[in-house]
Amino acid sequence: MASKMLGKRKRQGVGLEMKTFKGTDGQNYLVFRTPKSSYHTFLEVEAKQAARSCGALDGTPHRNTRKMWENLWQEQ
Repeated sequence: MASKMLGKRKRQGVGLEMKTFKGTDGQNYLVFRTPKSSYHTFLEVEAKQAARSCGALDGTPHRNTRKMWENLWQEQ
């Protein structure tokens, strides 16, 4: 006899698809496609510079990019 599965069915995501593309300008582009075929594009930038632009401080030599983003993430 097969056992029955108890509990709730696992919730599924919205179905975003993601791909990266290398542009003729040498830039990397991150592209998301929604289930309704809307496209959203993002340009890749250097992570540490992006963190600085978003307000992270990196005054100590021990402050790495991950820590900068962790602090920004928690402050937001």
